[in-house]
Amino acid sequence: MLRDATVFEDEHLPREIVGRNSQMNEVTDALTPVEDGARAENCFLFGPSGAGKTTVARAAVRELRREVLDVPTAYVNCWKDYTRRSVLERAANDLANAAVPKNAPARDLIDTLQNGLDSPSVIILDEVDQLQDPDTLYDLHSVPGLAWICIANREVDLLARLDERVHSRVSVGYRVQFDRYTVDTVTEILERRTTQGLEPGAVESGTLERIAELVDGDARQAITALRVAARKSEREGLSTIPRRLVDDAVHDAEAAVRRKTISKLNDHQRVLYERIEAAGPLIQKELYAEYEETHPDPITLRALRESHLPKLEHYNLIETERGGDGKRYRLASSAR
Repeated sequence: MLRDATVFEDEHLPREIVGRNSQMNEVTDALTPVEDGARAENCFLFGPSGAGKTTVARAAVRELRREVLDVPTAYVNCWKDYTRRSVLERAANDLANAAVPKNAPARDLIDTLQNGLDSPSVIILDEVDQLQDPDTLYDLHSVPGLAWICIANREVDLLARLDERVHSRVSVGYRVQFDRYTVDTVTEILERRTTQGLEPGAVESGTLERIAELVDGDARQAITALRVAARKSEREGLSTIPRRLVDDAVHDAEAAVRRKTISKLNDHQRVLYERIEAAGPLIQKELYAEYEETHPDPITLRALRESHLPKLEHYNLIETERGGDGKRYRLASSAR
């Protein structure tokens, strides 16, 4: 039944972007100056998980490279590369094609970028609100000709952490907002993935619509659910996906996406999640005491409250409720 499983992977970039014409136009407008040899405009993409932010960013850069074949570009996932040095090292490697010494200081990496780039270039910073030091944006801003596409869930989670001097320098740029996909749009996305990745006749349109109805506008979860349903059907020896498998497939896909998200948490977020999982529900004071006792290098409660707890909430790993004793944290209902 599965003809091309890569179509259902997160890294797959479709030929056509569904339901995001206005966002694509804004990002490509921001990159247009590169075609004339000028620096692109910085661009910030905000919106919920599974709304197509990364896909649009990568597709816009793909379009740019069709117009300007030799434009240097780089992609950094700040879940993985969240330190100042790791971001600068990736940028130096991919943009300036530089072999940097191991443990080179940040100043040397910035110099490598400044000396090695002699034309406009673009870097995508995915999950940029995961940066350990958001002032890293100031380092990149100092590189002549380098523009970025920053991807985050909420603007406040990124820019509120910058000090005033840095904020005034790096916050200028396009703001592109992404809302959740509609059921019709998710259905169309699934139809296109079906055409590319499954055998003809493997799934009916009503089955795709049912998946789209269940995922609350999250295309990533929908695509994962379709792949899971196809695998389940294959194991049963079926040539088509029956609707009876859809609910379980969506549930399994939600769990798979959650496991992948948990695997990418930084050490502060992981400790918070594990303490809530083990001892929750917990009020803030209790949670911080658990975290402070467990983490080898704890940060302040304010830093956790502003940066890390909102991330866990946004990815539906935890949820909160307010009571007489303040805000209380517990595992999200889907994770319990």
